[in-house]
Amino acid sequence: MIRFLFLFLFLALPLKAEEFPALYAVTGVADDDVLNIRARPDAGSAVIGSLDPDATGVEVIATSGNWALVNDGEVSGYASLRYLAREPGPAWGALQTQLTCIGTEPFWSLKVDPQRGTTDFLTPEDQVADPEPISGLWPAGPWAKSAAVGLSDGIAVLVGTSCSDGMSDRSYGIAVDIFRTGPAGEGRLSGCCRLARP
Repeated sequence: MIRFLFLFLFLALPLKAEEFPALYAVTGVADDDVLNIRARPDAGSAVIGSLDPDATGVEVIATSGNWALVNDGEVSGYASLRYLAREPGPAWGALQTQLTCIGTEPFWSLKVDPQRGTTDFLTPEDQVADPEPISGLWPAGPWAKSAAVGLSDGIAVLVGTSCSDGMSDRSYGIAVDIFRTGPAGEGRLSGCCRLARP
């Protein structure tokens, strides 16, 4: 009976799925070699970029079998997971990692630095971004897949999902909606976020 109960509880517990995006490091690649980034998740696919053998802070957006979707400049491609190891640290939804978000029409950027406790919101009209204090953090959890960052004049709601900036071939793993209530009156802005390299 006890064995049956243990088996039931074990099977009833959800397995922890890998959360993306996440930061990885290249591992197991010779010092005089590189890790190829390919157009498709296939070893015979065209090489469109590469990662240095000691690269760290590589943002993995998603996986496809034994391949990781990564960015190289403004282009996304696939690198072998065999040569990538997840860096230690919490999932992005814990809101302990720096994020850089961008949007178009109008163009804007938002940098979130939980360690400093600040955000920097910038539009083309701004000469310099003035850091503003984060007014609140609402991390994601098993029961809530979205997370939120309190801004000085609104809130940024983040969701882990595939996102496109509409201008490049770069892939993003976090979508953001910003609701601004301050005198600037931008209202709602939508865009994509990436994990900032430490």
